[in-house]
Amino acid sequence: MNARCSIAGFSLIEVIFFIVIAGISLSAITPLYMTVLSNLHIVSDGLQAEFLAQESLESVAATYGKGNDPLAFNRISEANFPTQNGIDIGGTITFDRVIAIEGRIPGKTPDPCTGQPYNGEAGKCVKVTVKASSTGEVLYSSLPAFY
Repeated sequence: MNARCSIAGFSLIEVIFFIVIAGISLSAITPLYMTVLSNLHIVSDGLQAEFLAQESLESVAATYGKGNDPLAFNRISEANFPTQNGIDIGGTITFDRVIAIEGRIPGKTPDPCTGQPYNGEAGKCVKVTVKASSTGEVLYSSLPAFY
């Protein structure tokens, strides 16, 4: 009885050909991955800066939010929130955080917060800017929060 095995598979030449094609394809994509990995810290630093800014806005809101005292915005001042330099949160860089507080006066043009005419209630707006300590590059600047 001279029966052939009916199990089909890949020949050695097909396997070698696949390995060569896969190797060439992967080597062509490798520089893309290296670029992405080398710039990953930029995204991480930006997110950390955004979290620092959000923390400041929440601190102002918790301390002087409208629900606590109707005249609380009178006490919001930059003296209560001094500039912080060299904030190290364990990332690749340190940060400087600046909290700018501007008064909003109805009819004053332009409004210091938005640059547009303003006819609403008197109040204040808070903007937070987070910079890289070493270069001074602005990593995040919040939208104004109004009180």
